[in-house]
Amino acid sequence: MESKSTIKNEIHQIPAGLLIGDKRTEIFGDRKTKQTFFISNGQTFSFDKLDPAKKAQIFEKLLSDDVAYTDLKHLTHDEAIKEYSFCIYGAADHEADFCENGKLKKSDNFICSNDCKCLKWKSKSITIDENPLTVREIQIVNLMASDLADKQIASSLNITESTLNTHKQHLFEKAGVKSKSGLITKAINQKIIQ
Repeated sequence: MESKSTIKNEIHQIPAGLLIGDKRTEIFGDRKTKQTFFISNGQTFSFDKLDPAKKAQIFEKLLSDDVAYTDLKHLTHDEAIKEYSFCIYGAADHEADFCENGKLKKSDNFICSNDCKCLKWKSKSITIDENPLTVREIQIVNLMASDLADKQIASSLNITESTLNTHKQHLFEKAGVKSKSGLITKAINQKIIQ
């Protein structure tokens, strides 16, 4: 089990690019406005100002995901890249989205909303302790955090309580915990619950 100091350190890590001299780039999104920004070298910019070479890498990743491409193909090129970036790289975390040499890194453990179509994209991976979660498991974790009774959770998902218990057991195993509170704490620390 994680110590309180480990949890505290995870919460208080400085986002990549926030300090002057940190040339890494961190993309982040505002869930309320759906606006996308980036931080680099201590400054925050609108996503529109991102280097075209970096946008090209994001677009290449978008094209490699046929599900995301299908969902976003009705948008203009720039709108598709921006929405894809918001959904895939939207967390303002300490792990840079572009390293100093400008190379794109792996997607963030970021949930832009609990019902976003991006949860089904192949390039999106939501994990707990590096174990991938299904869309259903993400729904269950979030419902468990809302403090609903199991009967209410099962009813809202149109499943039996027995099926819910099976899902919960799988979640406990993936997270390496033994209780609902342990799962919720870990899910918050790993940005599954926002």
